Amino acid sequence: MIDMKGFVEYEDKRYPFSFSNSRLDLYPDKFDSKSIEEWFAPFERGKVIENIHLHGVTANRKNVIFEVSEQHSDQEGFLSFDVYSIFEYDSVRYQYYNEDGKHKYNKKETKIRGIKFSGMDVDVFYPPEKAYLIETFHKEEIVTKVGVKRIVETSLGSIEWNGVKIEFTAQYTVNQSFSPEPLRSASEIIASFSEAVSLDFVKEIYLGVYQTFRYIMRRNNIVFNNIDIFDISEKNLRDMFGKFYDLRMNDEKENNSKVKRRVLSYDCIGEKFAELLRTFLEGIIYIDHLPDSIDKTNKFGPDRMIFDFVAFEREYANLYPEEEVRSEKYLEAKNDALVAMDELINKKSGKVKRYLTTFRKRIAADENSLADRILLVIKDCSSIMDPFLIYELGKEYNTEVDEITPLENIASKMNTLRNDMAHGNLDIQLDKEHIFGFAIMETLLYAMRLKALGIKDRKIQEGIIASVYKGIHIKTTKNGLPTY
Repeated sequence: MIDMKGFVEYEDKRYPFSFSNSRLDLYPDKFDSKSIEEWFAPFERGKVIENIHLHGVTANRKNVIFEVSEQHSDQEGFLSFDVYSIFEYDSVRYQYYNEDGKHKYNKKETKIRGIKFSGMDVDVFYPPEKAYLIETFHKEEIVTKVGVKRIVETSLGSIEWNGVKIEFTAQYTVNQSFSPEPLRSASEIIASFSEAVSLDFVKEIYLGVYQTFRYIMRRNNIVFNNIDIFDISEKNLRDMFGKFYDLRMNDEKENNSKVKRRVLSYDCIGEKFAELLRTFLEGIIYIDHLPDSIDKTNKFGPDRMIFDFVAFEREYANLYPEEEVRSEKYLEAKNDALVAMDELINKKSGKVKRYLTTFRKRIAADENSLADRILLVIKDCSSIMDPFLIYELGKEYNTEVDEITPLENIASKMNTLRNDMAHGNLDIQLDKEHIFGFAIMETLLYAMRLKALGIKDRKIQEGIIASVYKGIHIKTTKNGLPTY
């Protein structure tokens, strides 16, 4: 992020400013002493601190909008703000033409008609190396020709949001130069709007794209090198006129060599990208359980465990809201317990009777357990989950031993662990089956959502299982079904 200087408007005053290291400093034209009480008066207890926009012009004649916290530091009129985002842009664009042998131009106000993303994570999702056509002489393994395929945009689907139709596409870019690396390629994700939109709308779509990339990359450290804002010219071409910077997001790129293996790439998601993004705009998917980086993928602390439970419960409520999954044995045991409680209540009186009545209500109100929900989703996604479960638990994972299968045993342990953590039991003993349980839940989160989006089972397997678990080899039978 570059440093900036210029002038900005704040509370109907024009201040010189300096921006550096996420701090915006405003300089008054005279000293303005205030008492301690005056400094803190706007932020007394009970007042919500909002984010505000400060509009200005930079020293290189660009327009700029800083999103800052209204709570600032103030020393003799020198103001300092924390900056959360920046939109730097040209407010007008020029259309040049010739008339009577003279060069003339028209000015047109720029409007936001789309946003474009690029960076390493975009390249991982939509690999730019596919832009090349390479021919080799196999006997001597010599490359005989390197070419660039015709560059066309690939659809990632479309949605309508707040009355605006948004089309998502991906494309390659290839640059040629006379250097040791003559061809350089990169990928871009483009969101095109059916009409001009506000900056707030752009921020909403940006955040949706950011959250979607966290989901498909299966980690939090997402970095976009460039976020460009464009208008549409009279020739129906994209006219890049602004840049958006989000200073709240991670700026440390993923450097693990497994970065391409853990991604749900375009080959898996395809045109369902837009529908997946819609779920984040609607705020229905919970992803705070994701690790910060690939290196932390196999580290399970109490916070991640709790977030895993929350994420699974929310997705279950989203996708299986009406499912009743209690087994016949459970219903039989519950009925026997209620009958026994009724008999005991009839024999008691006073406070003991009231306590027993309360206990009976709790038993009667008991709903589906976490274990039952896990088993139901596994059954619904069995064609996706089978290779993963075989890899982790063996081929006998669903075979009963003493009336319980290895899978049911893990589901039961996860149910007990969730209840212990929810009730503050700190004396928790974890074993390898608990780790298998979290791995199963995190895989189920993807299996049930991607299935709900209409992605084929084989694509889901390749995306969330075969790409991570090297020991799984998925083959296809004559009738097209997967086998292992």
